Formats: sequence, C-alpha cells, structure tokens
Amino acid sequence: MKIGLVLEGGALRGLFTAGALDFLMDEHVTFDYIAGVSAGAGNMMNFLSGQRGRTKQIISPGKKDSYYGPAQLIKTGSFLNLEKMVFEFSYKTFPYDFKAHHETKVEHEVVVVNCDTAQAEYIDGSGDDRHTLTAVKASCSVPLLSIPVEMDGHDYMDGSLVDSIPYKRAFEKGCDKVVIIMTKTGNETPTDYNKYKFLIKAAYGKRYPKFADALLNRADVYQTQKTEMERLTAEGKIMVIRPKMPCISKFETRESKREEFYQHGYQRMQEEYKALRVFMEEAEC
Repeated sequence: MKIGLVLEGGALRGLFTAGALDFLMDEHVTFDYIAGVSAGAGNMMNFLSGQRGRTKQIISPGKKDSYYGPAQLIKTGSFLNLEKMVFEFSYKTFPYDFKAHHETKVEHEVVVVNCDTAQAEYIDGSGDDRHTLTAVKASCSVPLLSIPVEMDGHDYMDGSLVDSIPYKRAFEKGCDKVVIIMTKTGNETPTDYNKYKFLIKAAYGKRYPKFADALLNRADVYQTQKTEMERLTAEGKIMVIRPKMPCISKFETRESKREEFYQHGYQRMQEEYKALRVFMEEAEC
C-alpha cells in the first residue's frame, strides 16, 4: 500500500505545517509520495532532507534576513524577494542539505501553474538542484506580489491557484491513502481574487488570459475540493490535519504570533499522532 502526503500553502501560515512536520521528523515518520504547493513545497523540501527547524528559520527569519515587505519592493520591484528566499537561503544563509535530498527514496513533486495554459503541472523534485529550486520559487510566486518565474521556456506561478490541495494528484500517482496538512481552519477560505478583478485583468488579462480567468475561479475550485475531501474522509481514504486556533495572516509581522502558530502545528500533529498511525497501519494491511 502506498501512502501519500499533501502539503497546502499559505505563505507564513506554512509555520503550522512546519511544526507538524517537525513532530513527524521527531517520530521518524515517512511517506511514499509527497506533493507540496506554494509554502508547502518549501516544507516538503526540508522534510525530505530531514532538516528539522529549517522551514521555521526560512519562513520567519528575522529582520536582517527578511525577504518580503516594502523594503524588498523598493529594492527588487517585487513585494516577495523569492530569489533571496529560495536560492540565497539554500546556498548561503540557511544551507540546504542537497546530499540528503538526493538520497531520499520518497517520490515527490512541486505543484506549479503554467501561466499560458492555466493548468497545474507537477515537477519531479529529484532532478537537478537548481531546476528543483526554480520550481519551488515558481510555486511560491504569489499573483500581484511577485512576478512569474521562467522555467523550461514557460512562465509559472503559485500552483495553489488551480490546485490548492493536490490530493487527486496523489491518487493518480498510485497512493491508496493520503494525509493532508492544511494551513486553514475548516471555516476559512483562500484569497478570492474577484476582489481584485480590475488588477488581475490589468496585470494578466492580455498576456495570460486563461490564467486571469483561473484566478477569478479559484475560490469556487477550492470549495469543490473541500466538499470532495469531506466525502473521501468519510470513506477513510484521506486524513486531514488542520489548525484549531484562528490562523495568522499570510504575512504576520508579530514574532510571538508566528511562534504560537508553529507550536500549534507541532501540538496538533502530536494530538493526532495515534490516529495517524492507525490510518497508516490500516493502509498497510
């Protein structure tokens, strides 16, 4: 039996996932397949390399190493300096263990969206280091806050815009059961880009018309996924772990709130650990 892990994005809300995965690393829990989208892609990479605490360092690095905000907008022309977060951090500031990553036997993919087709693509993370990091950069590229990332001759952005919770992909890859770590409570919804329709059309309507339309449909697609997940949970095919406390904002500035949300992720996984073991062991029967 094949067990998959799906990691939702959510910018700094990825601290919840970081805490949950750090607990799993403490317990030496592994999976056969992992799909990471947006902040979930970064979480996935550090889980695969076994670098406990690294995601927390990156998502909440402190003022000196900040990679987002007005200062970055002035310096780079983008609110999110993903080149710094993905490449500079990986090679200099918080070195990534590429050797451990290459040694993993876990099948894993980074979820991105092709700006021309508005279709999700799933990038194999076991290839060239820079190509994999470029996929992570693209998966974290948030509309209006950062620019599309060129890869293999195409422009890509945040995969969560069309496949926020890629559990279907996990089943397509042969998983019998899937564990999903979400960064929102059951009542919270993703960004509804209809609120920014004028900006979306102005920024992407001419060059990427399909992508612009997909952004405006994003909230409906997410709700459809949530409804199907309820059915799959009842059928015992997926297990969802999510926050119980109010979520922090995507770019929370208060260090105490960020730390609290990380600790909540660790505690939530600790609370669900026995149920998780049962869920995974049933898949092995």
